[in-house]
Amino acid sequence: MEGPKCEGWVDAADRWLRHVVEDPSMIPQRSNAWRELEKCFKEAFSDYAEQERAQDELKKLKMRNDNLDEYLAAFETQALRADIDMNDHTNL
Repeated sequence: MEGPKCEGWVDAADRWLRHVVEDPSMIPQRSNAWRELEKCFKEAFSDYAEQERAQDELKKLKMRNDNLDEYLAAFETQALRADIDMNDHTNL
């Protein structure tokens, strides 16, 4: 990974990995370095406003040109991003 937005994270991850090589007990039981690194990455770079934006997009969603397939595909995409239970009939 390269770029100014991730330089600090990459440096910290590199330092952490060097420590793990020296002392593997730093990794929680039933885990491994890759899982821990992935978890830290997701925490650092997750888009915390994604659900709210998806909910806003759902509120604005309208069917255009009587194209039901396109509408349903857009609805499903935004509903997944908004973490909406598609099987809950109150979400219709």
